[in-house]
Amino acid sequence: MIDSLRKLHRGKPLTEGEVRSAFEQIMTGATNPIQLGAFLALVATREPSVDELVGAAEAMRQFVVPVKAPPEVIDTCGAGGAGSRLFNVSTTAAIVAAACGVAVAKHGNMAITSRSGSADVLRELGVNINASVEVQERCLREVHIAFCYAPQHHPAMQHVADARKALGFPTIFNLMGPLTNPAGARRQLVGVPKPELVKPVAQALHRLGTQRAMVVCGRDSTASPMCELSISGPTVMCLLESDEIKNVTLNPADVGLELTDSSEIEISSPSQSADMIRRVLQGEKGAARDMVLLNTAAALWVGKAIKALPQGLTRAADAIDTGRAANVLDQLGQITRTMPTAG
Repeated sequence: MIDSLRKLHRGKPLTEGEVRSAFEQIMTGATNPIQLGAFLALVATREPSVDELVGAAEAMRQFVVPVKAPPEVIDTCGAGGAGSRLFNVSTTAAIVAAACGVAVAKHGNMAITSRSGSADVLRELGVNINASVEVQERCLREVHIAFCYAPQHHPAMQHVADARKALGFPTIFNLMGPLTNPAGARRQLVGVPKPELVKPVAQALHRLGTQRAMVVCGRDSTASPMCELSISGPTVMCLLESDEIKNVTLNPADVGLELTDSSEIEISSPSQSADMIRRVLQGEKGAARDMVLLNTAAALWVGKAIKALPQGLTRAADAIDTGRAANVLDQLGQITRTMPTAG
């Protein structure tokens, strides 16, 4: 760790092996708090390299509590760090994608930098976020979606919780959620907080064995970044498909959606986010629905359920308007509340 700190202090990136070694020490609690804080702060002075992302993810994957899932399972996970004011778009998209028949192991946590984390809003919606692994596996089998609560699946993260909270700014750990899915998802829709991170995260996913991915960073009405595909501005993305990475910029008009002010989908609390999600699943038209349709379409593309995003918009709308998406949420809540919780 001291060698790594010295190298970082000189402004040099670490190799994959050096980061893997450092993270193994961190995950086992072998790093003292001062070294840990210094390590996280020094890495955060710039964007992490692909080697650093891969090494960190490889180390963290060793300590994950796994979930058995079908090989075609997907994840819709944002990296966070953008200070999002939006309702929980990727969580809603996961529910709708499941209603379209795509298995989703939704990885998430409580809010750290946003106003509502996936765990916060699902709890508001009646889901037991502490459901055991066995219950999560049953949810995947019966309703095509499970929520994988990050603290339950990454117990080694207890060694960094205090340091992350004390630092008060995003660290490399914000990027680890999408790279360490407990179900081993190899098809992923990943939102990142900066356009500069789109390509390196896609490259890291490729090296980590991901088969198909869409890494995105949208813009809201004020040109601020969001970890979603946007209906309020352009979305910069990298598509990983068949070992090839393509750079794409998508505008709402490209898929037949109107440019919409993002203030219409902002919330101030998990309860407001839950209310907006309920209204979307009840079929209410508007900006929130369009945002969900677009991001669900991306999830369906990742899951190989469609070939083009416009087709995904239609399938997502049908899943909502027939009530299937609302039913998925109801069943997810019922199963997780009636079965044993973890620990």
